[in-house]
Amino acid sequence: MTNPLSVRSPGLALAGSVLVVTALLLSSAFIEQAFGRAPHSLAWGPALFRGLLALHGLGLILASLLATGPFAAAQRKSARRGTYAILAALTLLAALLSVPSLNSCLWLDEVLTLVHYARPPMAWIFTSYPDQNQHMLYSLLAHCSLRIFGEQAWALRLPAVVFGAGSIWALFLLGRRLVSETEALLACTLATVSYHRIWFSQDARGYTGLLFLTLLATWLWLEALDRDQWRTWLGYSACVVLGVWIHMTMLFVAAAHALIFLIVWLRSERRPVPLGRAAAAFALCGTISLQIYALSLPEFLRTAVSTPLVAPATQWTDPWWTISESLRSLRLGSVAVVVVVFGAAFFAAGWLRIFRQQQPAAWAMILPAVLTGAAMLAVEHCLFPRFFFFSMGFGVLILIHGAMLAARWSPRAGYWLAGLMIVTSALTVPRCYALPKQDFVGARDYVERQRTAGDPVIAVSLAAHAYSEYYAPAWPAAWTSGELAALRGPRGRAFLVYTLPEDLRAFHPDLWSAVHADFDTVKIFPGTLGGGEVCVCRERKLSGK
Repeated sequence: MTNPLSVRSPGLALAGSVLVVTALLLSSAFIEQAFGRAPHSLAWGPALFRGLLALHGLGLILASLLATGPFAAAQRKSARRGTYAILAALTLLAALLSVPSLNSCLWLDEVLTLVHYARPPMAWIFTSYPDQNQHMLYSLLAHCSLRIFGEQAWALRLPAVVFGAGSIWALFLLGRRLVSETEALLACTLATVSYHRIWFSQDARGYTGLLFLTLLATWLWLEALDRDQWRTWLGYSACVVLGVWIHMTMLFVAAAHALIFLIVWLRSERRPVPLGRAAAAFALCGTISLQIYALSLPEFLRTAVSTPLVAPATQWTDPWWTISESLRSLRLGSVAVVVVVFGAAFFAAGWLRIFRQQQPAAWAMILPAVLTGAAMLAVEHCLFPRFFFFSMGFGVLILIHGAMLAARWSPRAGYWLAGLMIVTSALTVPRCYALPKQDFVGARDYVERQRTAGDPVIAVSLAAHAYSEYYAPAWPAAWTSGELAALRGPRGRAFLVYTLPEDLRAFHPDLWSAVHADFDTVKIFPGTLGGGEVCVCRERKLSGK
């Protein structure tokens, strides 16, 4: 007779025991010292870290007692001959399309990533979360890239390129499961030549990583619903944890999966997936995510959460602005109306078809974005299009599926429509390379050529970060009208540089009024970032008169 408490997996038991003993032996002071932090600087973070370490150790020990199959991965049907060759070619093309302009001028958030997060030691990165610009896993990867290749813009952006190319494979895995293999390849082709995918693949932030992990996690979640295997659930948990580590928006993806699973489980009579196993996987997502943020969580709650999210007067909280800004970046002109109408029709048709066949999958493709938008509206957070980029893979898959439904009336119509989408998208690609995201270098060089002896140069508001911390450390910064008045020297006419006027108007109205009252705009340096033009102004009259 088998002892119900016998150890069925000695490896899990040993690993769990090591974690528990480590948690007991480590002290909070030792953890702070190991990460190069001053005593008590991490507050209660080390205690939380140790507690979660012990919890995970006990979980492994319990798993060693209860471990049962199936751990082996199920056999999946192999792709058609040549499919992986096409997929590899698309992945290579996706990476190559990210190379032009990869070393162009860094925009504001990339400057903050470089200066505040990628340059410091890895121990500091792992224990610091001062604001929402910290994409921790990306910061760690960028730090490694800079250490290997040197401080270059392309090296800072390299992890985004890799994630952007990898998202093609993740999209294929999800697409082949939901629709046909041909439609999955067409969706991958559309994503490869997508303006937005290339733009974010050249952005030293965690958004392409979030896209990649969202697609992979959704695929594994659907696999786990069909084939209740520990290996699949653990793979899903790993994707969610890495996604949360790179950007906390992944929490909405996991929340959507948990909500959909619970509804399906409650409504199902057969209940093929045991609630306990799924609950354990979701709990693991939460506890490990908390573990990796434990040491930085006190700082996050003290600074990032308490920071005001947005001024009430800004247009950045308007959902219609988010949609229009996403379309504006494509610069489709009068064709935009046609694109919106037909795109909405194809999207609706494709989603409804998936809904009729696989309801959990259909909801999983739209609910994360809905939850993200609802949460941001509730706290009056900025609705920047980049916060919804993780849903791009779902969007292109649904669009292609909707277009291919036309094949029901004409065998070639679906391919013609899908091909038209791909060609139209490919025509927008050169716009990624035409301009830098923000032309701080162009504005700086222009000012340096135009200024004469005695002409002060002042960077205000967000432009102050870019110049005083990276591009022109000698330029003074002004955050208030009083600071601006003090920096306007007794001789010469001052130059003033600012960017993102919406932020300047909403957050610093006194400074915005002073700029318009005393300065004229002499040159504007455009970029591909919406509203991110760098404006160079000149004082109207000599200071002191």
